[in-house]
Amino acid sequence: MSKPGVIFWDVYDTLVTARRGDLDSLLKGEAELGMAFDRTVRNFSLRAVPAQLRELFRRGIQAERELRIAEGIAHPEVRVDEIWFKILERFQPEPPPMSFVREVALFFERQANPKELQVRALDVLTTLKKRGLRQGIISNGQFYTPIELSDLLGEESGGAIRTCETLFDARLVFFSFELGVAKPDPTAFQRAAAVLTKENIMPDDCVMIGDSLTDDVAPAQHMGFRTVLFAPKAVAESTIKADLVIHNLGQLLEWL
Repeated sequence: MSKPGVIFWDVYDTLVTARRGDLDSLLKGEAELGMAFDRTVRNFSLRAVPAQLRELFRRGIQAERELRIAEGIAHPEVRVDEIWFKILERFQPEPPPMSFVREVALFFERQANPKELQVRALDVLTTLKKRGLRQGIISNGQFYTPIELSDLLGEESGGAIRTCETLFDARLVFFSFELGVAKPDPTAFQRAAAVLTKENIMPDDCVMIGDSLTDDVAPAQHMGFRTVLFAPKAVAESTIKADLVIHNLGQLLEWL
């Protein structure tokens, strides 16, 4: 693979591993959810029963998705902070400030779904930056995704990296919670291509790195990007073929 001008990264299961996976997987974890809601109630002295919060959380996400699908959006993304706002205002005499809502939501997420950096993620990101490659993000995620990614990079680097913007070009970061749609919806890829076209950078000079053939590789190829599939395990047979398949992130340094 020839050296690209821009690299786009998926976050979850590519740069970061999450114990419970995505939001849908998280909702299936009865034991973990129960403990996380209990800790959240106690930590913030919320006037609510943990089981009640859990049910409101589930119903809120389901209702929001159903509403967006009814509007014709095939792959809607909910905003978890807005779900939490609607929950918390039921137990507050006045609408809670969004800063408090996000503090609660972030605490809950960390209790329910601990995360860690993928092996060699920091090494690969910093090396590619030193080689002069611009890096962006195209990923499903919530408001806490860049916060947690920054924290993980900071911990791994011993504090040398304080925010994602140290490694990623802020103009090339596209999260589903900001767009209202989740991959494989092509919106994020279209936005990325539009930004780069203004700089005379064509899609075939971009590489998308992700762990999903359907969510990362297929929509990226449709936009004209080259693709790298990160597959620590065996790849299932599919008509979708990435330009390159790697089994650990360190292999990227041999190709880019």
